[in-house]
Amino acid sequence: MYARVTQYHVQPEKYDEFIAALHSAVPLMRQQAGFHALLVLRVEGSKPPDVRVMTIWESQQALQQSESNLYFYQAVARAMVLSQGFPTIREEEVVLHDFPRISTSAAGA
Repeated sequence: MYARVTQYHVQPEKYDEFIAALHSAVPLMRQQAGFHALLVLRVEGSKPPDVRVMTIWESQQALQQSESNLYFYQAVARAMVLSQGFPTIREEEVVLHDFPRISTSAAGA
């Protein structure tokens, strides 16, 4: 499994809108081949809000193929409008996880 880890410095007055934008992108992510999970973390007390968005993929190939889909760029562009500066985007290997197995039919539900 592989993860795309993106770090945003969210404009404080846009934090709720930022989270809503991520939430609205979940159905699109679930349609992507190899997508497993989304995890959003905020460093408590950070100003501006420091938010890390992790998407988990079945393979490095699935992660990289997701970058060729328009939804990826639309989601990043939408998040950037609500953030300060350009996000840091990294690709990392998941070496240990305890995510439940998700069937293809359950992922689309």
